[in-house]
Amino acid sequence: MQRVLVVRIGRLGDTVLATPVIEALQAALGADVSIDFAASPGASTRILAMDRRVNRVFPIAHRSTPWRVHRVKRQLGRHSREHPYDLVINLETGGECDDFVRFVHHREFCGRPLQVASHAPGRHCVDTEKSIYAGRFGEDLAAAAETSLQLELEPAPLPVPPDTGYVVINPGFSGLLRPGYRSHRGWPLAHWLKLVELLETSAGVSVLVNGTPDERAGFASLLRKPGVHSLFGSSLPVLCTALANAAALVTVDTGTMHLATALGTPVVALFGPTDPSLTGPYSRKIPHRVLRSGVDCQPCVGAPLQKKCTFNRCMSGLEPEHVFEGLNEIMNHKNR
Repeated sequence: MQRVLVVRIGRLGDTVLATPVIEALQAALGADVSIDFAASPGASTRILAMDRRVNRVFPIAHRSTPWRVHRVKRQLGRHSREHPYDLVINLETGGECDDFVRFVHHREFCGRPLQVASHAPGRHCVDTEKSIYAGRFGEDLAAAAETSLQLELEPAPLPVPPDTGYVVINPGFSGLLRPGYRSHRGWPLAHWLKLVELLETSAGVSVLVNGTPDERAGFASLLRKPGVHSLFGSSLPVLCTALANAAALVTVDTGTMHLATALGTPVVALFGPTDPSLTGPYSRKIPHRVLRSGVDCQPCVGAPLQKKCTFNRCMSGLEPEHVFEGLNEIMNHKNR
């Protein structure tokens, strides 16, 4: 049995988007390959720990902190001395984890600083990460790998009666409540309210609204609609159970979008300033739709134009009726 360490230290969405490496490793080295991860604490560590294919997760906070004063890094170093890794794959494209090559005991190493992969225009970030290990396992094998999660989920109570068909919506995103944060990924509340009305009157399905506890107050009017139930503040296992059993997810560009895709749930993703060709849902197997208003200035994330935008017209111009149509298409596709 071979032992592998994967380094990908990021938010939940970044972590889920790194999961194709698990499929690639199992296809190349066998299903019994032992896979450890160095990941961010919190949701990223928890989701990997729930995946039956992952052996161990080292939660690395403050990844730029020197090894001699970082408790978990020192623990990883000691562990690798006692049990050297056959292969270490560093999926980071920045230089913060370059020192893993010096402090983790290994026989073979892929990625920075030995091999530098950079983001190319129009190339999905998953394909950028795949370029790091494609040379080791083969282009065809890397290309076939998908985002996926194989979770050990126990039955979790959901706020809907058993056997009720429902859609999950995710109106919030990281940074939504941060003062002065200009992400502009949000879809107007009035549009969410209209979509919920369309779902109740035309499709006859219930709606579960996901978000953090702090976001609940901003979306309280959604919860007052008939057939709408709250997932605000739910644990990660409950959220995964809700997504895995949902007819579909409607979401802005956030980690929940990638989580649903990896769990096999159809996704309708609403994109404004960010570029779906770089960070959109990544799957050839799971139905998904990326919807955009089509204004001429999108995508604008990171550009001077984004800072000048005082009216979020790329998201405001995406009409609820259009989203409802896309949602119906994807649910009909799932039921074929």
